[in-house]
Amino acid sequence: MDPSPLCIDETATIQDAALIVSRSARRHIYDGFIVTRDGRYSGIGSAHDLMGMITEMQIQAARYANPLTQLPGSVPINEHIDRLLARRVGFHACYFDIDCFKPFNDVFGYRRGDDIIVLLARILTEVINPQADFCGHIGGDDFMVLFQSADWEARCREALQRFDLRIQELVAPELLTDNGYFAENRRGQMDFHTVPCLSIGAVHIPGNELFESHREVSAAAAEAKKNAKKTIGSSLFIERRKPG
Repeated sequence: MDPSPLCIDETATIQDAALIVSRSARRHIYDGFIVTRDGRYSGIGSAHDLMGMITEMQIQAARYANPLTQLPGSVPINEHIDRLLARRVGFHACYFDIDCFKPFNDVFGYRRGDDIIVLLARILTEVINPQADFCGHIGGDDFMVLFQSADWEARCREALQRFDLRIQELVAPELLTDNGYFAENRRGQMDFHTVPCLSIGAVHIPGNELFESHREVSAAAAEAKKNAKKTIGSSLFIERRKPG
């Protein structure tokens, strides 16, 4: 019997568990580790099992990746939410949505619209902690980030700042006026459109049974996003009410 076995709490992510094993004594790679719950024995695991789970997650993510951003799509997002719920791990579900996107697409074309989507994807991958957080692309201009980082709110606000700064580069400077631009509509009249901005709806998902599936989490985050969109300009709305 190993006098000093490697113990990993069951709330650890698969990635964290793999990192712990890789940094431990070499014998643990072959002998495995003990899974604990609140400091007590819960089961056993092996490096082989961890590698298999990581490989399966990577295959799933690649299979359902968004073709434009290469980020995990709706299926991997939902599966990740359900895994967190099953482990009863608290996290923040944040729904990211680009406002004033359709007029921009209509005026500047879909290729430039795709540039905005790729821009947001790049910003999100920059601000998250890949060891703790999960970033996915629902589709179109909608993204979901599942934050386990303690400083998740600061990361969201950093995303807002970066988006507002970089979006200016995608609009011809000579067309900008008062944070917007004029474009001719179908009737030959000039309409004013606001430069695309970013809305974030955030909801805390506690590590208990208040939320049973990804459907409830997604609905709560989408509702928070709707509240964020009520504010003019880029904004973060944090749902602080407890679900009834």
